Amino acid sequence: MNIMNNQLTYKTLEDSHEVKRLGEILGQCFTGFQEEKWETYQNIIGLDNFRILCQDKQIIGGLGIYFMGQYFGGKSIPTGGIAAVGIAPEYRGQKAATILMSELLKELYQKNITLSTLYPATQILYRGVGYDQAGVHCQWKIPLLNLTVNDRILSVEKIENPTPDDFKELYQKKAQQQNGNLDRCWGIWQMILDSQDGEIYAYWIGEKDNRQGYLIYQQVIIDGNVCLKIKDWVALNASAIQRLWTLIADHRSQVSQCQWKGSFYDQKMLLLPEQIGGIVSHDIWFMRIINVIKALEMRPYPSHIETELDFAIDDPLLSDNCSNFRLQVSGGKGTAKQGGNSNISMNIRGLASLYTGFLTAKQLNLCGKLEASNLSLEIIDQLFALPTPSLPDFF
Repeated sequence: MNIMNNQLTYKTLEDSHEVKRLGEILGQCFTGFQEEKWETYQNIIGLDNFRILCQDKQIIGGLGIYFMGQYFGGKSIPTGGIAAVGIAPEYRGQKAATILMSELLKELYQKNITLSTLYPATQILYRGVGYDQAGVHCQWKIPLLNLTVNDRILSVEKIENPTPDDFKELYQKKAQQQNGNLDRCWGIWQMILDSQDGEIYAYWIGEKDNRQGYLIYQQVIIDGNVCLKIKDWVALNASAIQRLWTLIADHRSQVSQCQWKGSFYDQKMLLLPEQIGGIVSHDIWFMRIINVIKALEMRPYPSHIETELDFAIDDPLLSDNCSNFRLQVSGGKGTAKQGGNSNISMNIRGLASLYTGFLTAKQLNLCGKLEASNLSLEIIDQLFALPTPSLPDFF
């Protein structure tokens, strides 16, 4: 791959010199991304999944791509998770990041990747190339001193030397039910099981022939206190949830609190006698629709609705998306094609917020991001309704 754009070249890494230089740039861009962690990060993403932007032969920036899926309505839809977007300081303010992201999106379209997801360090840049708000990522904490759960009906078994294959089956069952969760690639699992910041502990919930959940965590120091940092957890039923809370509560003699990442609310908290958890911080992740037709067809719809809608989509960057589209829905499935009228008008950014269920058509209409009749707004909201999209994984 070697794409020229206004004397800039967008391409893959080709040699060890380029690898080293990209690591230096990212180390300057991101706190905690020093040289000693660069090799680990290379292995997590894979050298083939980095892209760089060069001026003449000088690397001026780059990024990494996680090729994976994301669940909406129980369906895994191909997505490119974008991470570590960095431009060398001396080249900032010259639209280099915009060119880098624009070339990336064109590449993803050619590769038939349907969506792209990222956590924006700056919203202006990513909105400028078609991303917008699509879901939530919250950091929760709960003090263990007041965690009074004592349910030991299910067994607990420690997992020695945990690997991704140990957890994938149970994780998939949970993720399919959580709107916005990832269909994880190898690199995301590696970050969960990374022990650089402390030993990884993992436990099964339930007997070997009937696993009902698991817990993966580290014990870390936060503000001078020992904290149980949950890297991942799954509970497939109420009994498993109770056993998870009991396992966590059993740490309270030495651990002051536990922290985890999830949505604005975690249903596991419904089984606590006191609602003592709280949100420490939250982020909003962004999405970009890469291929409108594929996105509309891959996403499930309510099985009881049969309808036809005409969208006029504006996408200044990807010309195949800048058109009228007719969506026909029947039996929970959609078929889409170019053509039709322009009864519903919106840009590619608004479509991302609607697609995930993060914002309703009426909310987008109120903000001037979607134009449609009142009847069409009602139909769109019935068609695209999904539970609040959340993403516990950060990349």
